[in-house]
Amino acid sequence: MHEAMRDTLHEDLGVDELPDSGLAPAERMRLARREPEDDFFCLRYEIWYPSLDCALRTKFRTSPGCEQCQQGRFNLKRHSQALRGVRFPHLDH
Repeated sequence: MHEAMRDTLHEDLGVDELPDSGLAPAERMRLARREPEDDFFCLRYEIWYPSLDCALRTKFRTSPGCEQCQQGRFNLKRHSQALRGVRFPHLDH
């Protein structure tokens, strides 16, 4: 998972539980740290990260905070070809 995403997920709190920055969305996007591979700004968590990561989270439902997310559905559709053969890693005990 992208480092910024791991640091910013706030243990997958719901959007209503995240702190309000008081800034307009466009200003939050402009001020947020962005790495060269980041092509997507998550409105829920207010971070930049790769849209493929978002698509994976959506496909495998790895974050309760990302369920029912329209941005996630868009990214999943956008990356459907790349994710066609990807399977969720199962842990063997």
